[in-house]
Amino acid sequence: MYVIGIDIGTTNVKVCLFQLPSFELVDLHRFSTPTKWSEKESEFEMEKIWEGVKKGIHLLSKKVNNPEEIKAISIASAAQTIVLLDEHDQILEPTITWYDPRSQSEAELVNDIVGREELYRTTGIVSHSNHSLTKLLWIRNQFPDQYANLKKWTCLSGFIAFKLSGLYATDVSLASRTLLLDISTGNWSEKLIEDFKLSPQTFPTIVESGKAHALLKASLAVEVGLSSTTTISIAGHDHMAGSVCTNLDVNKELLNSTGTTEGLLLLKREPFLNSDFQQYAISNGLYVKDNLFSLYGSMPTAGYSLNWFTRNFLTSPDELAQMSDVLYEEYQKKSTDFIENLLVFIPHLRGSGPPYRDLHSKGLLYGLQDHTEKKDILFSIFAGLCFELKTLKDAYIELTNHDIESIKVIGPATLNPLWLQLKADILNCEVLSYRTDEAVSKGAAILASLKQNFIDEIPVNLFDKYLPTPENFQLYDEYFNRVYIPFSKVKRDFDLNKVKVT
Repeated sequence: MYVIGIDIGTTNVKVCLFQLPSFELVDLHRFSTPTKWSEKESEFEMEKIWEGVKKGIHLLSKKVNNPEEIKAISIASAAQTIVLLDEHDQILEPTITWYDPRSQSEAELVNDIVGREELYRTTGIVSHSNHSLTKLLWIRNQFPDQYANLKKWTCLSGFIAFKLSGLYATDVSLASRTLLLDISTGNWSEKLIEDFKLSPQTFPTIVESGKAHALLKASLAVEVGLSSTTTISIAGHDHMAGSVCTNLDVNKELLNSTGTTEGLLLLKREPFLNSDFQQYAISNGLYVKDNLFSLYGSMPTAGYSLNWFTRNFLTSPDELAQMSDVLYEEYQKKSTDFIENLLVFIPHLRGSGPPYRDLHSKGLLYGLQDHTEKKDILFSIFAGLCFELKTLKDAYIELTNHDIESIKVIGPATLNPLWLQLKADILNCEVLSYRTDEAVSKGAAILASLKQNFIDEIPVNLFDKYLPTPENFQLYDEYFNRVYIPFSKVKRDFDLNKVKVT
């Protein structure tokens, strides 16, 4: 038996074939996420994404002797971005990327109309240009003729599910990232729909994450070489789907999902909708299984910071990997030297995330001298990403009054021992690295298999363990309080004052 898991990511799209019950990756089709750019504005090219996904499914169908053994297709995606369609099921452009900042004014309008406190009590998230509602309002303001033809909208994975099945839907985890869901009831908020004069008929049906909500269209089944009995499901928010691989425990474990962005996910049995969580801009959400809620915060530029460094200082990603390996060997021998000569890197290349979210925040690199080398900058980038993560982890502990026993890591960071050891040393926590092939796609496949009774339990996934060195933590903690926090505060005040002046 086989399941196809799909990951519609910010940077890449992966269509993966997994064999049950081991969920061994049989093969995959990967391509760069088609995106149009104009200065800071960016849009996903959805027809190209769909064509790439369809090609991938067709290629994977040829990898098994009997394609009828491919029982399900399960789709996860980046959150917030929505796709608009007209009465002929044609895309109404633009499909604005989640990180595109052009709907900042609409984000403030949402606060003005609803009120920050009421909005957070209802949705569990703060208004931001990232979220689906602000994109929808921007399109209505800027393209009224396009908006007038709107019949339906849905999320990225919902769009792919629609193309596969003909049914409009989104799952609970992605719905909870739109700024339109009443998180306490799990339904679209009638008040918010009324406040913003939206048409409820255009909203997608909310379905259970991973559960089969449709079958593959018969005509498409012939085209891609699968059975028309193949089920279609939406696995949801990519970070949530990826966490399924680790069997994340409630309250005491954090998922650190790494990629273009980097997220920290904590599972809870109830949402936290008070002003303290609102102040730190920590997002509540509905999780993909067990009727749990999520607390989630993300850094906009984690892997992106490394991409930035590679683009400007190196010749290839291979050179980055080689330099990281050399640094790891040196760090194991003389970690104190690295800590004493650490540069300050604050990774706000695309603004900052919680607990001090600011779209206008800028990155900072301080401490350069005439003997500074590329490797010193790279080490400081890794450390800066970890300090940023520590700030968010500390906020979780403070607000929930629960200590964290371990951090489970998925994504590209699992291939970098230096980054993992720094996470352990700086966050003073056991780090479990799940070097899982295509964690998001695999999590989507596992979730669908659980919900559709192909398996009884989540398979055991192997991990590498990294433990903090007490002496290193003490040095990093002293540096964090003496250097990193003061620099962060001064920079934050400067960023805010600069915005006021401009």
